[in-house]
Amino acid sequence: MSEFKLPHVDDLTTNSKLPGQLTENFKVTENVIKDIEGRLEILEKKNKQDSDFDNHLYD
Repeated sequence: MSEFKLPHVDDLTTNSKLPGQLTENFKVTENVIKDIEGRLEILEKKNKQDSDFDNHLYD
């Protein structure tokens, strides 16, 4: 039976790449969050416009 080994134990280059990979992942995550916030802002504006329109119909 073979023993399970983690890649970073035998290959130290994996460890040296980790900070860069984490930074890259953080930037991607940050961009996704900004995109979601932008879409939410658009939806909030649309909902307000719809609400204003509905209010004018029933005035």
